[in-house]
Amino acid sequence: MRDLGWLSASLFILGVSSGPTFGDVAATTLPERKAGLWELKTQMDEGNGPKDQVMKMCIDADMEKNTVMGSIADHKANCSAYNIKTSGGSTIVDADCVYNGRKVVSTTNMSGDFQSTFKITIDSTTTDPKQTAQSVVVKRTITQLGTFVGSACGELKPGEAEAPDGTRLLVQ
Repeated sequence: MRDLGWLSASLFILGVSSGPTFGDVAATTLPERKAGLWELKTQMDEGNGPKDQVMKMCIDADMEKNTVMGSIADHKANCSAYNIKTSGGSTIVDADCVYNGRKVVSTTNMSGDFQSTFKITIDSTTTDPKQTAQSVVVKRTITQLGTFVGSACGELKPGEAEAPDGTRLLVQ
């Protein structure tokens, strides 16, 4: 059995980046993926070399709505800043959050039409809020390329992803 924990986390992170922002920022929406079967190529690098994973994932409209609501609740609870802007055909999100007692500052860049293809890159730095000589700093880059496969998901249920070896993972 493969360790897919990092992938589950990255799929969740990438998934929750769809939806409107909160607070005083205008109700700007982020790109939503077309319903159907997607091939997702995800690469994560924390400085020790990239880890790659390819999966197929079933996405439906209800899943996207649930993802939006989860994203809003998560960011309201954990982030002091969550700013969305568009530039040159890309949507860029800058966030300053605290998760599990660790500060996470990130920039997410989303591009593509989200109907046939998309690319999402998350660059983040995780640190201890109170820096000491023993503090561990983790710089992470997650890149996901999505390609629409078709409207039918086959045996996959909405929110379910499948690795090439048949391992399934519920990410919603």
